[in-house]
Amino acid sequence: MYGKSVDSLVSSFKIESELGSGGSGAVYKAWHRRLQKYIVVKEQKSSIIGAVPVQRNEIEALKNIKSMYIPQVFDFLTEEKSSFTVMEYIEGDSFDKLLKYGRLFTEAQIVKWYYQIACALDTIHKHDVCHRDIKPSNIMLMPDGNVCLIDFNSAFVVGNNTRVVNRSLSYASPEQNTYFKLCEDFNSSNNTDSVKTEHTVRSKYSGYIPSAPIDWKLSDIYSLGATMYHLLTGKRPPVMADEKTITLNLTKNSGDVAGIIKRCMRNKPDKRYKSAADVCKALCGLM
Repeated sequence: MYGKSVDSLVSSFKIESELGSGGSGAVYKAWHRRLQKYIVVKEQKSSIIGAVPVQRNEIEALKNIKSMYIPQVFDFLTEEKSSFTVMEYIEGDSFDKLLKYGRLFTEAQIVKWYYQIACALDTIHKHDVCHRDIKPSNIMLMPDGNVCLIDFNSAFVVGNNTRVVNRSLSYASPEQNTYFKLCEDFNSSNNTDSVKTEHTVRSKYSGYIPSAPIDWKLSDIYSLGATMYHLLTGKRPPVMADEKTITLNLTKNSGDVAGIIKRCMRNKPDKRYKSAADVCKALCGLM
């Protein structure tokens, strides 16, 4: 039913179902025999050049993080031609699925979830980790009504040069969009078996990539605001939207939380909240 490399791990895990799959690997729900709890096993084919360092990036991002709004990471294993990340299983549905089926949310719910993810960002930012891919599909609504921020594969981790060059349209900050386009211009290759990372791009095209670092913490704040914009309005934020459009759409659909979202989504990073902690403080006034 599963690949040989997964079958060989049955002494530690009992694989119960496949949660998703792609060309580079698969994600499984499993029962951890020793921990006596459900876990997620993320398989990555090691034959893809650069895959293992990228997968380890998630481990580096989460290994020292403790938060009720972030999954716990348990282990990282390599066997045969695959590597495996073992993580906490988060029960529930992602917000992209809920939005797809027309789920509507109250302002009180959105303020609560906004605050919880802002707290998660405050925690990781204090550990010099930035998520860099906050969007509805990476936030899980759990059965108890709380949320959890998942998928740290693209995270910025201080001291770790292996980071995937990516963006998620509508949710990426303007500076992330610009940076992605610059990298993309020099990231095209016929080698489809290679994972493109900032490290490889910078090594080869250092003269073309901006030397001034992006403040990824402020970029995360933008992406969080864009995600909450979607939850509040029921519509994806316009790609590279101007602030007037954002303001107009929020005025039509929102209440007090609109001002916080608008400030998070300022095009200029220095006009946003200075930290995730400041976002938390602003939201506390609405709770």
